[in-house]
Amino acid sequence: MQIYSEVGKIAITSLVSIVVLFGLCKLVGQRQIGQMSLFDYVTSITIGSIAAELATDLEAWWQPLTATVVYGIAALCIDWFTCKSIALRRFFNGRPVVLYQNGRLYPKNLLRARLDLNEFLSQCRVAGYFDLNQLESAVLETNGQISFLPSSQFRPVTPSDLQLSPQPEGLWVYSVSNREPIT
Repeated sequence: MQIYSEVGKIAITSLVSIVVLFGLCKLVGQRQIGQMSLFDYVTSITIGSIAAELATDLEAWWQPLTATVVYGIAALCIDWFTCKSIALRRFFNGRPVVLYQNGRLYPKNLLRARLDLNEFLSQCRVAGYFDLNQLESAVLETNGQISFLPSSQFRPVTPSDLQLSPQPEGLWVYSVSNREPIT
């Protein structure tokens, strides 16, 4: 009978940890892993570990629950402060790093970004730039993505380049409506 009681407690604490994690994720916002800063990533792993402890700690379940909520609130506060302060944003998220500009490759910045030349060239090719002469600049963003600015002669043509002013297009929203009864 005791094993059923423990299984029931584990099921309840697991559900509580899922609800708490879901609530914290909704508060923090929707980001893909590639968009997360290093701080967000580490905080997410820590909160997940504490939530797992919450699901299995039957004697003192309130301790990991409290730690999960404190970590979540701390992450929210740091996100809020980094939105308000450039200095804190740079501290927690870092700065963009110029890897290539005006025909010059910056080896020290590649080293700082922990990228070797082959990895950088591979990222250029993936983005569609097989010749560095096609690029004006390449910047490693704080989320780990590399942004490429093509040289003016290799940029895609825009309507303004052709002195055209096309009609603006709105967003399309598809809805599915089934008014017939299913038989």
